[in-house]
Amino acid sequence: MRDSKNNYAQTEESKVFFDSNILVYSADERDLQKKEIASRLINEITASGRGVVSTQCLQEFFNVAVKKLNLRKNEAKEYVEFFADIFSVVQVSVPLILNAVDISVKTQFSFWDSLVLSAANESNCIIVYSEDLNDGQIVGGTKILNPFAGLLA
Repeated sequence: MRDSKNNYAQTEESKVFFDSNILVYSADERDLQKKEIASRLINEITASGRGVVSTQCLQEFFNVAVKKLNLRKNEAKEYVEFFADIFSVVQVSVPLILNAVDISVKTQFSFWDSLVLSAANESNCIIVYSEDLNDGQIVGGTKILNPFAGLLA
């Protein structure tokens, strides 16, 4: 949905997609400022039932949680189960992969970032929250927002 200024406006029905890095920060005790922002955002969207993730993002979360956050595998699994319970989950499929290739060719994004965008587009998400993509860019009708953009590095 676009507002009168040609920007994307969220409504109560608007779905939003969470990239794995937002999920990771919600569990990251090493950066409390980003943890607070990610957790608040997840809680707000969860309360409205508008959150979406993909199987790719759940897999990436598990991998990073174990390797970089040093969570035990069972603890990381509990997070994955939690995210799968609170969000709609998009299964990565061949059509999503082929669309991701097209997005990658068009935008020069990595295949993996393009797969996130493909899943968000497929789910009719108006926004993708991600730290890794171009804040404010619109790809296939989905706007990328970095919830940490205002933080000092």
